Amino acid sequence: MVALAGTTDDDICAMTVFCMERGFVLRLIEVMPVGETGRNAAYLDLRPVRERMRARFGLIDGVVPGGGPARYLVSPDGQFKIGFITPISQHFCETCNRVRLGVDGKLHLCLGKDDVVDLRQLLRSGCSDGEIVEALLAGLRAKPWRHEFQDKPQQVVRFMSSTGG
Repeated sequence: MVALAGTTDDDICAMTVFCMERGFVLRLIEVMPVGETGRNAAYLDLRPVRERMRARFGLIDGVVPGGGPARYLVSPDGQFKIGFITPISQHFCETCNRVRLGVDGKLHLCLGKDDVVDLRQLLRSGCSDGEIVEALLAGLRAKPWRHEFQDKPQQVVRFMSSTGG
């Protein structure tokens, strides 16, 4: 769920209870200023929300394998997990393990940058498997250590939906 300013603790608590009762993992994400829509969305800092959820539900710090950039709180019995993805209030770029493949065959290395590996072009040009693997590895090595959402808000102008988000 994208957390927007105006989202109340009651809203988040209701979703938390819903997910707890059904065994779902809940992830909350701060709005990322990608595209005009993202830049105009009302931002909500999830750090205080995280601490309130910790206190209200008795949650503890936890790790979820493959959980990506989210920082998790879990129930003491490990049955419930809530993740907080905080690209604005707490950079996580250095630990980000995500890339996104668009329908156009472009592998986006970061939501905050326009760097891509054009897999469609590579495949259509007749590259060998080894060349494709090397292009992928070079792209992964080029993932940035930090986004520039706040420093250069106009840098990324595409919609999140065009990147698979």
